[in-house]
Amino acid sequence: MRGEGLVALARRYAAAVLAVAITLVLKLAIDGLGDDHPFVLLPVPVAIAAWYGGRGPGLLAAGLVAFIGAFFVGQSLPRDTGDLVALAVVTVEAVVIVAITVGLKDALRRAEASRIAADEARRELGFAVAVRDEVLSLWTEKVRGPLARVEATATDALRTLERDGYSGSATRPIRSIVDDAGLLSRLTASWRGPANPNRPDDASRK
Repeated sequence: MRGEGLVALARRYAAAVLAVAITLVLKLAIDGLGDDHPFVLLPVPVAIAAWYGGRGPGLLAAGLVAFIGAFFVGQSLPRDTGDLVALAVVTVEAVVIVAITVGLKDALRRAEASRIAADEARRELGFAVAVRDEVLSLWTEKVRGPLARVEATATDALRTLERDGYSGSATRPIRSIVDDAGLLSRLTASWRGPANPNRPDDASRK
């Protein structure tokens, strides 16, 4: 991983140097982009280097384009205040471009991370809803009916024993069954199975 990181780092800085070199070749090859307009196109490689490589390569490109601007201005730079100010403006502009480009790329990266997190949360919510629906369906279809029958049977047995005059210890567990079943039925009276139950994988795809 350390070797791969060094290769990636070298690739980013090489891209910055290459972008500046291509700009220099264009300015030398096209008449009017050199001595007549020494600062034209100089911000372009800075933006490319900052977008592809980040802050470090972008600042490297900013330093190189400042050197290229000084090269095209030539020996008149120390004596010409206008060229000196223009070069300073181009340099500051390059640094600002680096800051804006890196900030924009970081914002896009954070937005992508937020989107991925939102997708994960949506899938987890869909799975939780599907599990809830399965539990409600199971309760509605498999448990509620037998529980009601257990409650009714125990109630009938208790009434039969009481009608026959039996009040021994056997009535206590039967009464406990009736009470527990009735309590559970009252607590779950509002539970309803889903009208259109979904499978967990169906919910995750929505």
